[in-house]
Amino acid sequence: MVKVNFRMSSILVNYEGSVQIISFNRPNKLNAISFQCYNEVTKALKEGANNDTVFLTILTGVGKAYSSGTDLFDSPIIDIEDRLIATRDFVRAFIDYPKLLVALVNGPAIGIACTTLGLCDLVYATKTATFSCPFHKLGLTIEGCSSITFPLIMGKTRATEFLYSGKTLNAIDAQKIGLVNEIINDGVSGRNQLIKKITTELAFYKLPIVYSKSMMLNGVITRDELHEANDREIERLKERFNSDDFQNSIANYFKQRMLKNKL
Repeated sequence: MVKVNFRMSSILVNYEGSVQIISFNRPNKLNAISFQCYNEVTKALKEGANNDTVFLTILTGVGKAYSSGTDLFDSPIIDIEDRLIATRDFVRAFIDYPKLLVALVNGPAIGIACTTLGLCDLVYATKTATFSCPFHKLGLTIEGCSSITFPLIMGKTRATEFLYSGKTLNAIDAQKIGLVNEIINDGVSGRNQLIKKITTELAFYKLPIVYSKSMMLNGVITRDELHEANDREIERLKERFNSDDFQNSIANYFKQRMLKNKL
């Protein structure tokens, strides 16, 4: 299997035969998604979509985390509106990806790293994976099209409980509510087994699967509806990021961190 590796500032992009692997690569920050990271993942997904040799893309994380979600403490120089445009385009890249999009959740998946799992075709998790969406604790609202994908995946009552409570699910509980397809081994061996499993079972039927994905999507919900949901969520987040709720939650975070450092 031919392997080609590319390193950007916040992600790694590997090509192993017909498989593109995009890895969040900020392990010292639990792979938090910075403004630059949003743009790089968007670019990588577009490259995978336009590469005729690529059949599927796997998203995962370097180290012990999948991703802790948006880096709220990224460079303050970047305007909030620019950040949200990058977030919107990131989600759009998930929506528009025409081939198989697979998530390998190898640790915590928080916030938008969790909600965008609903836009993936298959989700695999290691035993150490966890899932949480603590938006309301920050005075923020849901994103990543989870306002419509999660009720479809989990059912309305379970999606409401998960998204409103901000509680953390382990891999087994996430599988029970339909967010995860299968739990696999940790580490490189688990990733390699996953690639082998998918390519062995599905790669022979590349074109039929791509066509089937398009028909399944249109049979449940259209891409236009997903884009509309993404736009609605981003518009609400613009208001939320400027709200007293969010500003107070950030101030409380720094206060608690300072107190912790003094102990």
